[in-house]
Amino acid sequence: MSVKLLNSKSKAYSGAMPDTKGLNFFEEDQNLSFILKHYLSTENYERALPHLKELGEIAGTQLDELSRMADKHTPELINYDAKGVRVDNVQYHPSYKEMESLGYGKFALVAMSHKPVLGFPTKLPHVLKYGFWYLFVQSEFGLACPMSMTDSAVRVLSKFGDQELKETYLSRMTSTDIDTLWTGAQFMTEKQGGSDVGANNVTARKVDDHWEIWGDKWFCSNVSADVALVLARPEGAPEGTKGLGMFLMPRKLPDGSLNNYRVNRLKDKFGTRDMASGEVTFEGAVAYVVGDITKGFKQMMSMVNSSRLSNAVRSSAMMRRSFLEALVSARGRVAFGSSLSEKPLMKETIFELLLDCEAAASITFYTASVYDKSDQGNRQEERLLRILTPLLKGYICKRARNSTSEGMEARGGNGYIEDWINSKLVRDAHVGSIWEGTTNIVALDVVRALVKDEAGEIFFYDLYNRLDGIINPLSKQIGKILMQISKKVEAQSKRIMKLNGPERDLPAKQLMNRMYHIFTSSLLLNEAEVQITVQENYRKLYMTLQYIYRYLLSSKLDELNYTDSSLLQWFDAIVDFDQVPESAVKGLLENVKQDVNI
Repeated sequence: MSVKLLNSKSKAYSGAMPDTKGLNFFEEDQNLSFILKHYLSTENYERALPHLKELGEIAGTQLDELSRMADKHTPELINYDAKGVRVDNVQYHPSYKEMESLGYGKFALVAMSHKPVLGFPTKLPHVLKYGFWYLFVQSEFGLACPMSMTDSAVRVLSKFGDQELKETYLSRMTSTDIDTLWTGAQFMTEKQGGSDVGANNVTARKVDDHWEIWGDKWFCSNVSADVALVLARPEGAPEGTKGLGMFLMPRKLPDGSLNNYRVNRLKDKFGTRDMASGEVTFEGAVAYVVGDITKGFKQMMSMVNSSRLSNAVRSSAMMRRSFLEALVSARGRVAFGSSLSEKPLMKETIFELLLDCEAAASITFYTASVYDKSDQGNRQEERLLRILTPLLKGYICKRARNSTSEGMEARGGNGYIEDWINSKLVRDAHVGSIWEGTTNIVALDVVRALVKDEAGEIFFYDLYNRLDGIINPLSKQIGKILMQISKKVEAQSKRIMKLNGPERDLPAKQLMNRMYHIFTSSLLLNEAEVQITVQENYRKLYMTLQYIYRYLLSSKLDELNYTDSSLLQWFDAIVDFDQVPESAVKGLLENVKQDVNI
């Protein structure tokens, strides 16, 4: 633990209201350093170190202040100028523009995935990239959305765009000069569609050397983007996702005039309030085909791995910030004659926050390392990435809601007041489970990865191989316990795969959570092995055993609740307060008796 936090502990006094202002978020996080050293070469870590320290300092001071200011001064849509000309200009508070200079410019958070920056001879590996994002988002979450979308748009355009599109847009979208930068977005969601993208009906018409887009998009984040990737259905194309094409639509045409679409209004959002999301009507907007027009949805989905991993990293960052705020607050505040951090239940609260955020960091950065190998053409790693990204997205983004709420409660009444950071963390954390697919959608995607992509084979092989490599005698004992648990979860996953339709869907979230916990436990155990070997420190082994006990053993890992599918039959009657027969209860009771061995 750093000197600053030790000082905050020793200076606890009655009436104190401590926060993290002035702390260096990188230097306070020894776990982040441990993980980065674990995955990076010594050369890359040492080259990145001064930049990480600088970002950590800025995140704990300037960036945090700018973020709070921008959150209170939300963007404004100016549809017309003084002369009545339609301009659809989104005006941001100067604090937001300053954050853009830090994110896109100074630390090159978008460019670093695509070209050399920050003194590196090549583009940065994903593990290191997300180390920077992890620090940045601990203070500013909203801007991370357009940065992530710009990053993803560049990736899609690099992979599928023709040479002319690449030459026209890529250099501007990866610029670290704010005056020349073009930001990106993806406009997919429509009123009738939502997660059911196949129901989209925005249309595309071929006109000479380009296409025209017609229709409405209901939820467009970073609505002021210079470039948007749009899913639209070419005239005559089939229904469903197979009929969707991907189009690049610039905000402005080559002559400098606005493209033919209107921003109708900005969304009044619960969180991410400093970033503009809006509703758009296309009225023949000029656009250009990206890649194969018959594979637009498939191409757009190619960015899902990066988007879901980015979402998980951002949620993990907010979990870390919530823990840090709770720790500093509890150590600095006196109640009932001693520091709050000395109270048993507060210790339990803070420990759970720490356990969750360290576990999330373990699996997100491991997945980033898998992403690096996948990008190098490793097919096995591609299959592993296919199942890890929905696992992370499904569990971590949901868990961040709990962590931020617990962090708010740990601070007490001040946590509920907008002067403090906690309410903003709670508001921002909720969107992670909605963006890029709700928890239900990604849980079903986990099952789809098991059934369609046969990803369970590589998932469990990777996990078992890691456990087989454990050497320390104490670690091996824990590894044997985890191996038994994992075998049971694997058997449960295979039984679920054999089910059909709705019966297979019902246990999807439970299975997703259990798969997350066993995989994360194996990673924590591997990190513990490293720490024991290098430092003769058993801290991470203690954390691992606590994690296994709390999330796997304490529930006794009973059969999944939905081995009984009667809910499918009686759902409507239950929610409508209609008649439910005695036979429904008798059938459920028999299953319960079997589960609890009565």
